[in-house]
Amino acid sequence: MAGDIIQQLTMGLSEILVYVTIALVFIFGIVKCIYPVYRNSTLLNRAVIKLERTTGSKKKPVWQEPRFLGRALRPEWQRFLLNADQLDLRGLPCNTEEYINEDTVVYKPGHAQVAEIMPTLLTSLGILGTFIGMIEGLTNLNLVDSNTTITSIPTLLGGMRFAFATSVVGITGSIVFNVAYHIVKGRAFKSLDAFDETFYELAMPRPLDSDVQMIIQKQDEDLSMQQTIGQLGGQIAGAVELAVSRATHPLTMSMDNFIQGTTREQVDGIQRIVNRFMQQMDASMNGKFGAFADAVDRMNHSMQDVQQSMKLTMETMKELALDREMSEAGKEYRKELEALLRRNEETMAKLTQGIEDLQDAVESVAGKDTDEADTGQGGGKQG
Repeated sequence: MAGDIIQQLTMGLSEILVYVTIALVFIFGIVKCIYPVYRNSTLLNRAVIKLERTTGSKKKPVWQEPRFLGRALRPEWQRFLLNADQLDLRGLPCNTEEYINEDTVVYKPGHAQVAEIMPTLLTSLGILGTFIGMIEGLTNLNLVDSNTTITSIPTLLGGMRFAFATSVVGITGSIVFNVAYHIVKGRAFKSLDAFDETFYELAMPRPLDSDVQMIIQKQDEDLSMQQTIGQLGGQIAGAVELAVSRATHPLTMSMDNFIQGTTREQVDGIQRIVNRFMQQMDASMNGKFGAFADAVDRMNHSMQDVQQSMKLTMETMKELALDREMSEAGKEYRKELEALLRRNEETMAKLTQGIEDLQDAVESVAGKDTDEADTGQGGGKQG
């Protein structure tokens, strides 16, 4: 009698233990895998509503608050705000998908690895209860005689009922959990998409794709490198030019001094040669070359006097032409004109005298050259 009671209690405890285990695993899956994903999707939907309500308000944008997405997503949103401030100073938008995405909203808080094994675990617990129930039913089965066999049949049926019941409970829990998890996960994905579209439409512009950003960054770096190289090349060229100029300045000064000294000596030498030539020419022509030079000089001065007189005449004629309407000006004009004519006659006389002196000097030089030539020919004949 006592053994039957202990056996009944053991069977009851095993049944309770299997059902409790299945229930605890199912509740654990709901709390750790389904509820966090559902909570995050709800927070994202609330954020969308906040953005739509506060658009156009003059107050501080609601999305700049650290608690904009609630306590669960607060660390990720704070990281986004920190990086967004730094990028905004440089005129670049920040991508929310790098902080609020499937990993931070669904997989990480929903313990994706645990959620994947939950259906299998619930099914396995149901099958385990099935085997326990079959073992209990078969253990109490007594086939010695017909009476004991009939007596043990209810025990066998109870074990079989427990076995099939645990399987049903385990499989049902697996199906319910799997369906609920996928529904909640799909809702979270839709909330993510709605949040991204609303945020980029109402809060800040959508950032460029990573490939485009890399291309633009590469082009900016190349342009900056070219500008740096150009500036560096100019600085190097200037430094080299300055260094070379400083190094060659003493040599340049020495060369300049040498050239100036040489040029001065050359000019002095040429001047001495010219003077010597003039002296020899004057000596050979018995001073007539100097007279010729003086005649030319006087002619030059006479020509300058004529030009000056003509210039004065023209200026006087212009002045007198302006005042010729006045009767008295006509008399003065005639007097001044007569004086100018007299001066011109004197100048022409001087010019004529200079030309005659020049002709005499040239004729005397030519006569001397002829005498020297005749003398040379006579000496040749005598020889």
